[in-house]
Amino acid sequence: MTTRAATAFGLLDLLRDSWFLIAFIGGVIYWAARQDFSITELERVDSRITALENRTTILETGIGQIQIKIDDIKEDLNLIKGAVIK
Repeated sequence: MTTRAATAFGLLDLLRDSWFLIAFIGGVIYWAARQDFSITELERVDSRITALENRTTILETGIGQIQIKIDDIKEDLNLIKGAVIK
């Protein structure tokens, strides 16, 4: 049994002496897991940005059409105003 106890204490001493290495490896694993999560998050954000860009394009097209209609109405009003003044 003394051999087992010596082996167990030797293993504990090894772990105690290499705590920095264990913490570093744990940190690397944590960082890698966060990066994997970040890639998923970036894909989700990218799809949301694409959807917003599409909606913005649709709104800009609609605003452009409304601006053309407003310009036509202004032109018609100027023609009516000119006809009434004469």
